[in-house]
Amino acid sequence: MSNNKWSINITNIDEGIFRTMNGNADEMIAIGRVIKAGFPCSRVDVTNAKYDAIVDLGGSKQLLRIQIKGTKTGCLSFTGGYRSGQQISRDAPKRTYKYTEKDCDLILGIDGFNGECYIIPILDITNWKNQKSLSQLQYYKENWQILINIAQQK
Repeated sequence: MSNNKWSINITNIDEGIFRTMNGNADEMIAIGRVIKAGFPCSRVDVTNAKYDAIVDLGGSKQLLRIQIKGTKTGCLSFTGGYRSGQQISRDAPKRTYKYTEKDCDLILGIDGFNGECYIIPILDITNWKNQKSLSQLQYYKENWQILINIAQQK
């Protein structure tokens, strides 16, 4: 992938609105990258689902649940349930949780600046903290062989 950064919010959309739009864009780009790698992949359009996409592993007749996590901070989070913005009540209890194999099969991280993908099996994050820097995830960067290996194991 290129070291060039994409243009981001050049129309100056309100930050809160753009955050949602940008998250949706990250999901669509990540799904496109999975498809370009040769795997049929579809977005899951269910609000608050524990995964964002499914990928067809081909001959195994199994679907893989993918949680897509975009980042523009250089760190990838392995948590869900967090909500922010003016519309969110600060009095509501926190519902943040770390993803497990009950939630999804794979974390697909995407660098929001250039579209580079990090393909991380959910079991690999079991003993990690709630986030890792992209520099610590170089093994997973653009390593589509991981997805092929998962497909062969199923």
